[in-house]
Amino acid sequence: MIIKEAYMKNFGKFQKKRISFQQGINIVYGENESGKTTLYTFLQGVFFGIPRKRGTASKTDTYTRCLPWSNPSWYEGSVLFEEGGKDFRLERNFDSRSREAELYCVTDGEKMSVEEGDLEILLGGATQRIYENTAAIGQLKSRTREGLREELEEYLANFQTEGDFLLDPQAALSRLKEQRKEWEKAEKEALNEKEQRMENLRYRIRYTRKEMEDLEKRLEKPEESMENTDDEKGMDTVREEERKSQKKLAAILIFLVLGGAGTVLLWSLDLGGWYGWLIRWCVPLLVLLAVGENFRRYLRERKKEEARSRRRQERALKKERRAGQRSTWQELLRDKETLLYNLQEELEELENDNGKIRKARKEAGSIALAEKMLTKAAGSLQSRRGNFLKEKTWKILGELTQGKYQRGIMDENFQIRLDSGDQYVGLYQVSQGTVEQVYFALRMAAAELLCQEEELPVILDETFAMYDDRRLAQALFWLHKNKRQAILFTCTRRESQILEKLGIPWHQVNL
Repeated sequence: MIIKEAYMKNFGKFQKKRISFQQGINIVYGENESGKTTLYTFLQGVFFGIPRKRGTASKTDTYTRCLPWSNPSWYEGSVLFEEGGKDFRLERNFDSRSREAELYCVTDGEKMSVEEGDLEILLGGATQRIYENTAAIGQLKSRTREGLREELEEYLANFQTEGDFLLDPQAALSRLKEQRKEWEKAEKEALNEKEQRMENLRYRIRYTRKEMEDLEKRLEKPEESMENTDDEKGMDTVREEERKSQKKLAAILIFLVLGGAGTVLLWSLDLGGWYGWLIRWCVPLLVLLAVGENFRRYLRERKKEEARSRRRQERALKKERRAGQRSTWQELLRDKETLLYNLQEELEELENDNGKIRKARKEAGSIALAEKMLTKAAGSLQSRRGNFLKEKTWKILGELTQGKYQRGIMDENFQIRLDSGDQYVGLYQVSQGTVEQVYFALRMAAAELLCQEEELPVILDETFAMYDDRRLAQALFWLHKNKRQAILFTCTRRESQILEKLGIPWHQVNL
């Protein structure tokens, strides 16, 4: 990316201020309070915005310090830059109540969308924190800040592989972990489901066996004899009693007929005297008494016989029902035997059926292995990226120090010790200028690592104030050789004089 023009329409002390830049090294010269830091802040703010803090912090934040001196509600500007052979204009209204930014492709005459990520693409995905901790170094901020360590740690966790494929191992590991947990959950659910089904089958088997035992006990009981009482006789005995009863009734009727005939005969005889009268009345009376008593006995026996007949019928029906019930029990017992066999077969099949469990266990094991392999691969690639950062830092530092310091040690917290040739020395043991060179080299190396997709302009605000002429010459030479565009803010003429001495072209901007 090459910044061609900054237009501060109303920003800080500037109104309708238009500043042009060129490819290569740009020297922005101005005395103290000429607006160098304001322009430096604008160049960052127009790309990334200037958030406003809340509470008492808002009184001294960057947003408040850069408010226009006149008409603060009119707080905006734009920048013209080149990317991929095309010119783009980015306009931003810094007022938090207004629109944030609008992006145009000047070459194609097309309006683009900041909300949909067009600006982010042009910036190569770089965030403000990445830019502030690498290629953009504010006044008195040449040393690395906490944000650089966090960005590098995050990058080393989410590293760029070959090509355009972005591998995020932490996200991948998280997804694998979630999938493994899902399969482990599926295995546990399959185990629980199987155990519940087996327990249900075992209960049904126990219950079926209990029912079969009850049926067998019922079937083992002998049938009650229908002939163990006097009134429970065979059919021949019943028919014999019926014949005897009919004979008794016939005898009574014959006796009654004969008695009636005898009475009529006695009344037809002329028997005189009291004995004749006695015979005529006593004989019929005796006949009637005899007939009545026999008939009464007949009726009593008839009732007994009817009662016995009813009992026989009831017992016959009971026996028939009992026979039918026994047949039902036998059929039910056969059904229970079939059911028990099927239940035992199902239980045996279920005990041997571990397909779901084995599949879930296999998938969980495979994912666990993938996690292990990915962690190992990620660690290897992170180490390679970390080595790239270190090697690049030492390479830049070697060029800046003309080979005096080319190696060193850098731990995970970016604590640095330099190899002086015979021992490692801490930064507290070297000069302030060397310390500034170390952190500058680290920032430039981090910029190459974190901003691979797009090389952003290097913006330095009084960064080389602690450098002597030799160190400054080496830094300017390195920028000329390695960066497409560098914008240096300074209140001295040293940079211009050294560039002229080195024969390096530059563009002068006076504030």
